[in-house]
Amino acid sequence: MEIILAIIAVGAAFWFFFSYLLGFKKKNITMTFDDRFYTLDEHVKAIEQKLKQDGKQVEYLGNRRFLVSGKRYLFVERTVSMSGVPMQQTILEFEK
Repeated sequence: MEIILAIIAVGAAFWFFFSYLLGFKKKNITMTFDDRFYTLDEHVKAIEQKLKQDGKQVEYLGNRRFLVSGKRYLFVERTVSMSGVPMQQTILEFEK
């Protein structure tokens, strides 16, 4: 019984760490696009278009910083392997 509880605890810890790594934190905006972006300009345009489609006011301030509905965010990009396939994760981290 203790082994099963230990396995569940390790699995839960791994899940929370993986979610944290992918940027799923309170106040962050995370996006996954079908396309892979190789230049910052293309990625920024895609982010702006997606946020406008979601009904948000968005402005790119430069230096990877966005103003979304009056709040400042920092653009972070991560590439994570999902089942052996690299996936580009777009994260806008809330700035205080």
